[in-house]
Amino acid sequence: MNNFIVTSIIASVALTLALNFLPVLFPKASRRAMDKVHETMENQTQDIEKGKRRRIRVFFPWKLMFLVSVVLTTFLNIGTLLK
Repeated sequence: MNNFIVTSIIASVALTLALNFLPVLFPKASRRAMDKVHETMENQTQDIEKGKRRRIRVFFPWKLMFLVSVVLTTFLNIGTLLK
């Protein structure tokens, strides 16, 4: 257990240092990433304004969730009956 805590602390410090020094090693990468995000947002906004894209797209697989629930409940009930 002590090894895990020590390893975890060392890994946390190493990752923190790496993430803080990464922009120093690649100074233009953060600017390019920010420009790409802005470009994507502008394209999406233009598509929404032109009516090519809906504002919000929601995917909720309620049919699949219902089917999985029924199947699992059936298996659990059969399992308790066989005990």
